[in-house]
Amino acid sequence: MYTTGQLAKKCNVSIRTIQYYDRRGLLHAKRTENGLRHYNDQDLKQLQEGTVT
Repeated sequence: MYTTGQLAKKCNVSIRTIQYYDRRGLLHAKRTENGLRHYNDQDLKQLQEGTVT
């Protein structure tokens, strides 16, 4: 599981880009009890391959 910042860093994109994709429903974060978003390996793969649609 990756936080927004970790995912952004691994994929060399901005945190705002991750947040945008999340708002548009292109990435599917799981929320923790305190509201933090966590992304999985599938989200990472989509971003790395450029297949976020």
